[in-house]
Amino acid sequence: MAKRDYYEVLGVSKDASAEEIKHAYRRLAKQYHPDKNKGDKAAEEKFKEISEAHEVLSDRKKRAQYDSIRNFRFGGYGDFRDFPGFGEFIRTGRAARGPYAEEATFTYEDLGDLGGLFSSLFGGDFLRSRMRRETRPRQGEDLNFRLEVPFETAIRGGKATITIPKEAVCSRCRGTGAEPGSSRRPCPSCGGRGSVHISQGPFAFSRPCPQCLGKGEVIEKPCKECSGTGRARDKSRISVNIPAGATSGMRVRLKGQGAPGQNGGPAGDLYLTLDIKGHPKFQMRGRDIYSEARLSIRDAALGSTVEVETIEGKVSLKVPPGTQPGSLLRLRGRGVKAPGGRRGDHYVKVSVDIPKKLTPQQQRLLEEFAKAQSK
Repeated sequence: MAKRDYYEVLGVSKDASAEEIKHAYRRLAKQYHPDKNKGDKAAEEKFKEISEAHEVLSDRKKRAQYDSIRNFRFGGYGDFRDFPGFGEFIRTGRAARGPYAEEATFTYEDLGDLGGLFSSLFGGDFLRSRMRRETRPRQGEDLNFRLEVPFETAIRGGKATITIPKEAVCSRCRGTGAEPGSSRRPCPSCGGRGSVHISQGPFAFSRPCPQCLGKGEVIEKPCKECSGTGRARDKSRISVNIPAGATSGMRVRLKGQGAPGQNGGPAGDLYLTLDIKGHPKFQMRGRDIYSEARLSIRDAALGSTVEVETIEGKVSLKVPPGTQPGSLLRLRGRGVKAPGGRRGDHYVKVSVDIPKKLTPQQQRLLEEFAKAQSK
């Protein structure tokens, strides 16, 4: 498996000084040290990656060797697929067949320390796997979308629909890319091998065939509908079962509803992240429901029993004497029920209605109340 660029791992430029590399390593090592992130496997792997990058870049000799390889991979020589013959070397450890094949035999070991580092970076099957991936069946990509769900549907469960744009198998060619009545045939340039051989000096190298792009096959007559891609842009309307008690952030997986596969591979999956719509009277926070009840001064001061609305209808709520504005009164088990689990609670926030205008009698009584409180 190809590794990340060591400069990228440490977050420094390729021209960074030894001091800059040391400073970046210390900062990242402190952040991801296993003692600071106990049980965090991701942090542990990150720490190993940081240590490996520092080990190479902090050593002048190893860094020079690494920079030589890096020029091939990331810069000076572009992608290895464009370097004549390198694919054959990676696959077999020797030059391609040709008049000088026996004299041109060599392996990673012939590169000394540089070969070991090169092998660790790219792996012996680097280019071979790249070419194989062009023709083998591949699963389609997973798709991710957000789905807005009505509040009531989230509470009680039900169905919601979503329309998503995605690639579909071309209906005309059924994904083959070939016009109906025609077919694929072996590439005439490479004879179906997917690669062509090129001689350069004492070596013979192979590279992906430019006509079939390494697939080994060409289409006689490309499909008129999809121009040979086997794919068509489409919109899909999908019905989704929403479980009762769904909450915002919940992910629903629809197997096989993602992008179509390639070369006969299966389709990917569709992942929907749920967003629960707001409600004029209720707020959902996890499994709990919040609403508001307005009380008169008398009910708040003396206590009372009032009716409040819940997600399952009206219920009686006992208001204790001396309830203050902003208090939360709990209705246990009146919240959202988790799928296969317990229910949350319903919290009622109290607000007190204060009259804007008082009658003379009301004003007199309040003044008497205030005098009695001060004694």
